[in-house]
Amino acid sequence: MARLGSQAKAGFYSTPESVRGQLKALLDLEDGARILDPCCGEGQTLAALAAGTGAITYGIEMDHDRATEARQRLHHLLWGDALVETRISPGAFGLLYLNPPYDYSLEPEAQAQRLEALFLRRFQETLHKDGWLVLVVPYTVLAACASVLARHFTDFQVYAFPEEEFHTFHQCLVLGRKRSLVTKAKAAHMEQELICIADMAPEIFLATAPQLTTRTERLAIPAPKHPCAFKCNRIDPREAIPLVRKNGLLEDLLTHDLAPGQCHAIRPLAPLKNGHLALMLAGGYMNGEIELDGHRLVIKGVVHKTEKIHSIAENNSGDTMVTTRDLYQPTVKAIDMAKAEMLIIR
Repeated sequence: MARLGSQAKAGFYSTPESVRGQLKALLDLEDGARILDPCCGEGQTLAALAAGTGAITYGIEMDHDRATEARQRLHHLLWGDALVETRISPGAFGLLYLNPPYDYSLEPEAQAQRLEALFLRRFQETLHKDGWLVLVVPYTVLAACASVLARHFTDFQVYAFPEEEFHTFHQCLVLGRKRSLVTKAKAAHMEQELICIADMAPEIFLATAPQLTTRTERLAIPAPKHPCAFKCNRIDPREAIPLVRKNGLLEDLLTHDLAPGQCHAIRPLAPLKNGHLALMLAGGYMNGEIELDGHRLVIKGVVHKTEKIHSIAENNSGDTMVTTRDLYQPTVKAIDMAKAEMLIIR
């Protein structure tokens, strides 16, 4: 896993409602447009951006409680680690909203890379050409994200969070249009600009970076032309159990596979004595559920074999001879289904 559960909770910061409203005012979502949030939390931001439109929302969330909440708000939701457990068609989305965890990766091979950069590198490929990226990160992390942004996006602009929200995490919002590949020279220039922005003092960045409200150009998000694969390797039990119930598999499992079976019907040629019944019981032939006078018992009989030294003698050659006898210890275990008690008879 790329993140521990505790870090997933600590690294998640929901987008402020004020920023959601400003961003939604800039979106021009065509009916059927696909929008993806790989770290959707409880799904409020993605649902708010798509509200009142015909856009189709896709979310991924690692925390199970937040994923359960998001499932009520989004059209498609995957529970799992977005970095390593998901399979998504490349070029399937027109808008990628990415507010990743603000932390370092725990994977040894990642060499202490920022998670923001790992998420950006992994999910930029899900955007189709001319699709739009909305990246929400602390502005100081732009240095770690600079190479991916400069190489795969153009027409991007860095906006500061509103002042009342900025001082908590020093967040910024980056808008960029996806391109197949930006020329190396242009990418190097853009990368250097982003690194310079990341090196600014907080008060200078806040004073120089524009606010989202100053943008007038809207983001046109068209409907896709190709199908989308959106799957996760992890199985959510809250989704799987209703499907199992619907197919009747759970009932068959509980009835035939897990429930104790009835005792075998015994039809001897002659009446059995108590000793015979005891041997059959201990030998396991009568294992299962029995009922007598309203009492339900689940019984299981076993016989353990041990050896007991009978005698020790020395022969003419001086060798020691040990004689043993096999001992069989019968044991019957019974569970009283009414009292939930176990009885053991040896």
